[in-house]
Amino acid sequence: MLCSLSAGAAAADAPVVADPAAVAGAVSPVFSFEGGLRYWYSSGEASKDLYGSRGTVMVSRLTYNDVVASSGEVFFNATHNPTGIFIKGFLGAGGIPKGSLNDEDFALPHSYVETYSNTLSDQHGGRISYFTADVGYNFWTTPRSRIGALVGYNFWNESYHAFHCAQQAANPRICVPAMTTNMGVISQDTDWHSLRLGLAGQTQITERLSLSGDVAVLFTRFDGKDKHHLRPEINPIPEDGNGHGIQLEAMLNYKVTDLFNIGIGGRYWRAVSTGTAHFEETPGGGWPQVLHWEAERYGVFGQASIKFN
Repeated sequence: MLCSLSAGAAAADAPVVADPAAVAGAVSPVFSFEGGLRYWYSSGEASKDLYGSRGTVMVSRLTYNDVVASSGEVFFNATHNPTGIFIKGFLGAGGIPKGSLNDEDFALPHSYVETYSNTLSDQHGGRISYFTADVGYNFWTTPRSRIGALVGYNFWNESYHAFHCAQQAANPRICVPAMTTNMGVISQDTDWHSLRLGLAGQTQITERLSLSGDVAVLFTRFDGKDKHHLRPEINPIPEDGNGHGIQLEAMLNYKVTDLFNIGIGGRYWRAVSTGTAHFEETPGGGWPQVLHWEAERYGVFGQASIKFN
């Protein structure tokens, strides 16, 4: 009896040793990684204002409206959990099958345009491609949320092709009568190279549902090329400039299984640049002219991904 009581007391006082497998499962992984595919459906506008060499008098304005795009993407996110350092990025490309172009020329003294002109063309056959890579640090972390600062690079290219030309104003000399629908009049190719500075975050709403997003300001370099197919003396016109912009993204993500996720989100991009249209580099020669560019794109996307913790 005395021996059994002593054995029971010893057992009660003995330290409890946790299951090694359970301990290992409770430790946060060193790395977490997510990779997958997206489809982005978007619309946008782009416009350029061309001024005289002094930058005070507007000569013409080209406005691309409702340039609808469909693009596919691959993306990844990776986080080193002990330090909070993360990298993320995506690569996408697609087509811009729809849209229109308004080409306005303003009547000025000593100009070949004697009366205000506003022509309308159809846009189709355009392309979009883009790439983003960010590195950052999660400076605020809780069991359910995190916020990090990021720095990165974004490349954004769009090209447009305008066909057909019909006069919308009273100018009797330009696109009167209207040109046929299969005649190319103007092509535009634009590159935006941008430094991104911003914030990224995520919060767990439920066990399976999470909300994430990022916001970044852009410091951008613009490079473009304008081709007026019916005016060989100014074809092509190199363009460049510097500017700024913003990019916003938010996504609602659902964990279907421990490995497989699906999500839906929205995205908004805007970039603005002031620079130069280099008419002095065209076959006909001329003088550099001040150029102001604006581009905007917005839309929704869906994604599917595999995540390893």
